[in-house]
Amino acid sequence: MLPQRLPIVAALLAGLLLGGCFDRFTSLVLFPHSHFVTVADIDLRSGQEDESSVVAHLAKGTVVTPVGQTGSECNSCWRVETPQGIGWVYTRYLAPLPPAGD
Repeated sequence: MLPQRLPIVAALLAGLLLGGCFDRFTSLVLFPHSHFVTVADIDLRSGQEDESSVVAHLAKGTVVTPVGQTGSECNSCWRVETPQGIGWVYTRYLAPLPPAGD
């Protein structure tokens, strides 16, 4: 029964994580090797503010790996590693990368 519910539990935890309801330590413990994907074309920024310089433009579907988080609105920004470099994005533009074979 548990293996059938595992995708539901993973999706729930990912939703809480993307919503900013976990701190960095908890997210790294629960999702130590997690990858996420951009759900829109977005800018990868050098800092957390909208005015921060753009490091790269990320196309919809770019895979990112969280390497840190912060933010005044319940941890709404993540520092991520991408093929284009490391920078900051808003979590509202990320979704969990589906497991292979889904």
